[in-house]
Amino acid sequence: MIGLVCGLVVLALVGGGVSWYVLTLPKPEETATPYVEAWNSGDYAAMAALATGADVEESYTRVSENLGIEQISVEAGTLTEGDDTATLPFTAHLTLRNAGEWSYEGEIPLVYVDGDWKVDFSPAVIHPDLGDDQTLVRTNEWGERGHILAADGTRLDTDQASGSIKMLTGEVGTATAEDLEELGPAYAEGDPTGKGGIQQSYEERLAGKATTTIKVAEIGQDDSDGGEETVLASLGGEDGQDVTTSIDPAVQSAAAQAIIDQDKPTALVAVRPSTGEILAAANVPGGYNRAIEGQYPPGSAFKIISYEALLDSGLSSTDTMECPKTAEVGGWPFKNAGDAEYGTQSVTEAFATSCNTALVQEVAERLDAQSLTAAAEEFGMNSEMSIGIPSLTPSFPTPDSTTLLAASSIGQGQILTSPLHMATVPAAVADGSWRSPVLVTDPAIPDRPEPHPIGNAEALRTMMRAVITEGTAEDAGFTGEVYGKTGSAEFGTAEEGEELETHAWFVGYEGDLAFAVVVEGGGGGGSVAAPIGADFLGAL
Repeated sequence: MIGLVCGLVVLALVGGGVSWYVLTLPKPEETATPYVEAWNSGDYAAMAALATGADVEESYTRVSENLGIEQISVEAGTLTEGDDTATLPFTAHLTLRNAGEWSYEGEIPLVYVDGDWKVDFSPAVIHPDLGDDQTLVRTNEWGERGHILAADGTRLDTDQASGSIKMLTGEVGTATAEDLEELGPAYAEGDPTGKGGIQQSYEERLAGKATTTIKVAEIGQDDSDGGEETVLASLGGEDGQDVTTSIDPAVQSAAAQAIIDQDKPTALVAVRPSTGEILAAANVPGGYNRAIEGQYPPGSAFKIISYEALLDSGLSSTDTMECPKTAEVGGWPFKNAGDAEYGTQSVTEAFATSCNTALVQEVAERLDAQSLTAAAEEFGMNSEMSIGIPSLTPSFPTPDSTTLLAASSIGQGQILTSPLHMATVPAAVADGSWRSPVLVTDPAIPDRPEPHPIGNAEALRTMMRAVITEGTAEDAGFTGEVYGKTGSAEFGTAEEGEELETHAWFVGYEGDLAFAVVVEGGGGGGSVAAPIGADFLGAL
């Protein structure tokens, strides 16, 4: 009886051990599931750790790069298990760059080796039609490219377009080997692609989707090697779509006529105050888009912003200011153009004559670095301007001394701006709100900033009108109801006792048209840049 009991106990223990061992054996789904998850996330290194074979990561990476896979979704089916093998069917959905969607079905084989389940990798695991030393490739055929249009629907991207327009549109060239890394697998050397401007910024829209053929290829084989091809899929393409700009051909023509005879580098930009749309951007000479990307100190044209800050601080346009020949701020002497002095002036008169000494004294007394910086940022400074092509971000570094504060208020110091940005300054006064400029209108540029209200626009309008009727632009030749501000911005270095060269500025508006003119090294804004502005408006 004792022996029988002992035998039953031993049998029970052995049976329990067998049950525990069976329950703790690894299961194929414990490998298959994370393999599919890693595939979905593109973690090819994790896939390699779950599989047999030495080229797992390289094989998946090669296919991804060849096809231009932007997104993948692998759906697992029902796993079936044999003695030491298992199979997991799947459906793969691939999103390919410039090609759309492609789906196919396959199987993931698993094998039980060395006490664990592994994916039994071969190229056929990626796609069932792949054999050893084979991969997937794509070839592409492009349809008709979209065009770049003016606001009235006429084409801008023509061989006859002016140099200034071509600086906006860019051109269509051929893809080089260096371009392919950015363009992706939809392109081959020699394919058409945008070079600069809108052609490059909107390449994907203008080019459309290529008709894409997916094939099996030997690894390392060039397309020119010939041989039998296995075509797995052909994905229909789409012609490119047009890009519409805000350019007004009549305004562009007037801008070009106004500057064409200038012998110094000159730019003119026009915008619509009510929308921020760029109507024209003209440059002479060609080769550099100084209208959009040029960087200059704004000189006295910046005083529109400085007086906005002063009016915010409590100064009234009817108050008086003292305009001596020189004024010292923070130990630094400031003077007026031509060593002028005007004595006691109203605020409007001081603005119209562009008196530096009156302004810097009021700025030193009423403003600080933060208040002037805030005013500059109300007019778009220190914020990127997303117009549809690269453009200069206007910069107003916060002044770190009273002297630099005064220098900044007259548009010197460390300020850098562009003709495009400066055209938005009078536009803001005209409209009552600063609007971020825009060149491309269709497709609409996402996330454009909300307009910034300009609190003292009405007072600034009166002051800018006085510049034309009795101030520094009185003799420029303007007719009609024009508002503006001249500027002469010092730049470079000079020997002791010599005067610095100056860029000539004029910014202004008439009705729903605002503009900025800069002449590099041109001298006086009133005598050089303002007459160009008058010619521009006269041509319209």
